[in-house]
Order: sequence, then structure tokens, then C-alpha cells
Amino acid sequence: MNCTLMVIGKTNEEYVKLGLDKYCKLLSKYCNFEIEVLNDVKNGGKLPEEKLKQEEAKIFKARINPKDKVILLDENGKEFNSEDFAEYYLKKVNEQKGRIVFIIGGAFGFSEEIRVGNDRISLSALTFNHQMVRLIFCEQLFRAYTILNNTPYHH
Repeated sequence: MNCTLMVIGKTNEEYVKLGLDKYCKLLSKYCNFEIEVLNDVKNGGKLPEEKLKQEEAKIFKARINPKDKVILLDENGKEFNSEDFAEYYLKKVNEQKGRIVFIIGGAFGFSEEIRVGNDRISLSALTFNHQMVRLIFCEQLFRAYTILNNTPYHH
């Protein structure tokens, strides 16, 4: 299975980079996992919120293939516990012919045009910075694989 985490902007916190390296290595035992880092919108800080979200959507859409299953990490998405997320993920893997692409949006989330037709999940009702979301998601994806493979990591 090919699984991608697509994000805008580089990871600049060293501890997050170390954690991401750790979980990418652990995930490689279970799937072809990659983190695809896309460039920030040029002069994005000067754009109105909605325009910025639209520009980010264009960047994401340019990297998404028609066969990809896109799942947005969105604060208003469906929440799961770890076991239910593992089952949800397994179902998506079994349905999918292309890669599964999880996307972390920018600071203001996603434009409506990218929300339409894509699943949305939430990691928590809490708000995390975008650096931490990357790490938390990778840990949860690894946890899902260990649950599905009955390895002792989950407990």
C-alpha cells in the first residue's frame, strides 16, 4: 500500500523532525509511506483567509492523482478512537487502487472546493500546531498498523 501525508511548508522544529524520522522508519515495515512537503503559497501572509485556502487547494490538487483516495485532516472531521481509526483505514486500503493521501491543510484549514467529495477526519477536538499534527498523525498511523497486525505497541 502506498500512503502519503501531504503538508504545506517545511518542518522547522528539530524534535518534530526526529519524531517524524522515527515513525517514517517504523511505518516502512508496513507500507510505502512518504511525507510530501509542498511549498507555502507565495506571499500567503498577505492574502485574505479564503483566498489563501483557495491557493493552497490549487497546490494540493496539482499533486493529487485521480486514483488517489484523499482524506483531509480537518478539525471538523469525524473523530475516531485508535481501534476505530485502524478499521476505517483498513477499509480504505481494501477499497483503494491508488495511494491513500492524508492532507494537513494550512493554518485556516481547507477551502470548500477541496472538502467536497473527500473524507474528513479529526485527530482530536483539541487544536494542535501544524508541526505537531504531522507527528501525532504519523504515530497514530503506525499505531493503526500495529493494531491491525496484533503487535504489542498499542498496549
